[in-house]
Amino acid sequence: MQKICKLCNHQFEITSEEKELYKKFDVPEDEFCFKCAQTQRLAYRNERNLYSRKCDFSGEQILSVYSADKPFKVYKSDIWYSDKWDPMEYGRDFDFSRPFFDQFYDLHLEVPRLALLNVNNENSEYCNFTGGNKNCYLVFGGDYNTDVMYGTLCMQNKDSLDLDYSNKNELSYFLNDSIGCYGCIYTFDSKNCNNCAFISDCTACNDCILCTNLVNKSYCIFNEQHTKEEYLKMKDEILNGGFSKLNKIFLEFKKFLGHRIVKNQHSLSCENCEGDYLKNSKNCINCFDISDSQDLRNIIFASKSKDCLNCSLLGDNSELCYGMVSTIGAYNCKFCQFVLDSSNSEYGKFILNCENTFGCFGLRRKKNCILNKQYSEEGYKEIRGKIVEHMKKTGEWGKFFPPKISDFAYNESIANEFTPLTKEEVLKQGYTWKEKDRKDYKKQDYLVPDLIKDVPESITNEILACSDCGKNFKILQKELEFYKKFNLPIPQMCPDCRHKERMEMRNPRILYDRKCMECGAPIKTTYTPERTEKVFCEKCYLKEVY
Repeated sequence: MQKICKLCNHQFEITSEEKELYKKFDVPEDEFCFKCAQTQRLAYRNERNLYSRKCDFSGEQILSVYSADKPFKVYKSDIWYSDKWDPMEYGRDFDFSRPFFDQFYDLHLEVPRLALLNVNNENSEYCNFTGGNKNCYLVFGGDYNTDVMYGTLCMQNKDSLDLDYSNKNELSYFLNDSIGCYGCIYTFDSKNCNNCAFISDCTACNDCILCTNLVNKSYCIFNEQHTKEEYLKMKDEILNGGFSKLNKIFLEFKKFLGHRIVKNQHSLSCENCEGDYLKNSKNCINCFDISDSQDLRNIIFASKSKDCLNCSLLGDNSELCYGMVSTIGAYNCKFCQFVLDSSNSEYGKFILNCENTFGCFGLRRKKNCILNKQYSEEGYKEIRGKIVEHMKKTGEWGKFFPPKISDFAYNESIANEFTPLTKEEVLKQGYTWKEKDRKDYKKQDYLVPDLIKDVPESITNEILACSDCGKNFKILQKELEFYKKFNLPIPQMCPDCRHKERMEMRNPRILYDRKCMECGAPIKTTYTPERTEKVFCEKCYLKEVY
């Protein structure tokens, strides 16, 4: 069935399979297309913007995803998780004369928030949405990393900088979607490669530069085989230079990628899956960045999840979820943000180890609660049923939280990365906009030497300005040591713009119907029809590359 999105007015399809899933979750069919629905949820997640502010309980200076001008209380982690305060003190009766979202908005303004979402980290204060990290800095959504700086959704990496969606890499720099690489720089969509630079879609390669679609190769440059002696001489000529030379090579590499053969989707060990970046999964349709999951539809990022529809960022062991964002271990939950090891939670935020909650905020180890008020099991079921009927009458049931309930300005959230909007568009849709702080955009007076060998230790005392957005950033001592070790020039862009540059090398999360450019078979792919790459189905790609 074709529908018109109520936000962007574009046509989108709800399949017969999706119709059955809506019935299963007992919610009305979504009124928004995939992109607009995802944008709504992602507007509730701020990963990358960290601020210095005071803890509203202790008064001490802390780091938080909430800027000091936000209109609610923020507690540092050890206090928020402690018994020094009680979220049930904010409980209230449901008022059937008012819309649900208005009542939840009042509650969410009063209950204190957790400053950062980190668990069991060591010496990794400047991180968010992470767990098990050690000696990490500005890692977001990445777990079990050691000595990693500037990473997003990266897992189990060591001694590496600037990497996104990449796992189990070591001594590497500027990676996207790469696994098990060692000593690699500017590496994309590759696995188990060593000492390579500017490669894409390579597997088990050693000492290759400016290559793509190679398997078990060594000493290749621009996909041409060389002797070891020839390779080392050419490597020295290509890679030994300053920032301007490296940037020129990067641009050349991007042009080279435009003429390669690509598989219609990045997938590994999958069955009946459609989307991109799919691993070890089954029956995942219109899904992106999915691993070890099954029976998912319309999902962005999921790990070890099953039977979920229309969600964003599902952590391990999420099951039977609908309209969720940022979860771990959620079971049979709907329309919640940040649920951890909880079941049967609906329309809540920050729900940890709970069961049967509706419209709650900041609860831990609670059961049968509505708007942070305790009920008996029978009382909870009765009131919950009445609220659902009330929400159906007000037109709220089955809809995600409205923009005003987001804790963040649109351009603070990752929605701005997924769907960039102007300030005017953002305000028109009901979100807020955060203006730039002029203190963060001072002019750079220091001239950075082009060659890393000429960079003095004192650069760590200098304030640099991003060549792209103008925002100030600094080079840390540990970071400088890494650049010197690998003979890499000092970057001219801030960490956020470097992340943005890597994300721009990924395809947008939109599927197109195309035909394999080798055999003509119908395929779904994130490569738009006007792209210059040769897009093959999996069978033709494997025949050509392997």
